[in-house]
Amino acid sequence: MYAVIMAGGEGTRFWPLSRATCPKQFLSILGGEPLLAQTLARLEGLIPPDRILVTINRKHREVAQRLLGNLPPKNLIVEPRIRDTAPCIGLAASIVRQRAGDQTIICLPSDHVIHPPDGLRECLSHTEAAVNGDPAALYTIGIRPAYPATGYGYILRGSAVQQVDGITVYEVASFHEKPSMAVAEAYFDSGDYFWNSGIFFWRTDAILENVRRRLPELAEGLDQLAPDLDTDRMETALARVFPRLPRISIDYGVLEQADRVRVVEGHFAWDDVGTWRVLRGHLPADEHANIKAGNVVAVDTGGCTLYSAGNHLVTALGVRDLIIVATPDATLVTTPDNAERVRDLVAKLKERHLDRYL
Repeated sequence: MYAVIMAGGEGTRFWPLSRATCPKQFLSILGGEPLLAQTLARLEGLIPPDRILVTINRKHREVAQRLLGNLPPKNLIVEPRIRDTAPCIGLAASIVRQRAGDQTIICLPSDHVIHPPDGLRECLSHTEAAVNGDPAALYTIGIRPAYPATGYGYILRGSAVQQVDGITVYEVASFHEKPSMAVAEAYFDSGDYFWNSGIFFWRTDAILENVRRRLPELAEGLDQLAPDLDTDRMETALARVFPRLPRISIDYGVLEQADRVRVVEGHFAWDDVGTWRVLRGHLPADEHANIKAGNVVAVDTGGCTLYSAGNHLVTALGVRDLIIVATPDATLVTTPDNAERVRDLVAKLKERHLDRYL
């Protein structure tokens, strides 16, 4: 069994802390180790380092090398251009197949919070048995909703298709994008929906065959790369081919169209560290429901998230329900309802050529 940790994202919704040269997966946003290091640590005792691949963007090579010093250098896969999860997973599956033939491969985002780690390891330890029971299927891990969430994608489970070590494997009836609150409440009340964790597992031949059927342009690009994988020519070949691959997610490009998709429930607490709102679920609040991190002083203030990076002092007086994030060169002020739109602000900065703040 192999694992691929996908760490090539930009993390724009965590601006101004997350920057182009050091996005959120390389930061200790919630305290402790950086998110990527936490993801890698969750695989300890389950998958050895020589079977763990980490995909990154070329801009993050140096920070990744510092953070992942114990990872074999050949297992750091450097993408020359951001192309979303379908090209990332297709490339990683092709490399694993080149090295070891067709294997079960687990694909994990690098920036999620999971507790306890043993819960994830236990779930993943059953994956090979599930895949062996139906090796042509594609699998994802669903999380039973703890509340009606509008910021996550959902999976509608179908009928049970197999039992593996006491774990039920269900058909996926359909995938659903981030819903409105009314729809999220209906999903929550029904009991038939999971949050889509973005954690996938399958055999390399199964995912590559589905890529060939659903994304022929991507499959053609992977074929062009095949002779140079794991050689001293790979970086040059990636620079030539990878930027021309379609930019598309594995969910939209493959899973939503595939015929045999399965979901297994993950029995662990999970959170997609997507926006600044996430701090409210992971850091303690004061008596006025404020979340404070760093050099912060608040007076007559409630329900705010106040985050200071470095020595910069952040103060708040007489305000409610704001998110205020300060770094040495930039400050963000927004509301929880607009936290998803921080990427729009970053786009505006790019439009105005304010690259020094990106």
